[in-house]
Amino acid sequence: MANTVRMTLIFKGEVKQMSEMKVDWQEVVERNPQGYLELNNGQRVVHGPIKSVKMNDSDMVIIELEWAAEAKLSGMGLPDEWTAIESDKPFIIPNGVPFTIQDTPEKGQRIMFHGMNILYFDKVEGLDPKKVRGLELT
Repeated sequence: MANTVRMTLIFKGEVKQMSEMKVDWQEVVERNPQGYLELNNGQRVVHGPIKSVKMNDSDMVIIELEWAAEAKLSGMGLPDEWTAIESDKPFIIPNGVPFTIQDTPEKGQRIMFHGMNILYFDKVEGLDPKKVRGLELT
């Protein structure tokens, strides 16, 4: 299986590279992400700072968060009130799920996968824990 797929856009006869779709999450694991994870299914969003990202023997990506919060999305796609949720269960993603690496001017590099799901590599400001109802940090 190829590790990357190049997607291109042809506009008015000119070829422009849009993004490079990757499928080997080992690259993500090796970069030791320190940012945050945001999972968005269009109806709700889960957000939390990354504790660790590992690959297990079954070729699954295991993402552990320091804490997690969720919010329903309004009709405009914006999160309503944030509420603390259980964070001791890791998020598991099969290696092979396509992702792209993108540069952002404010927060450095991130990956986008499965639509609007985001993982930031660098330790950056995410959701303020003070805005999460029921979150108790120790």
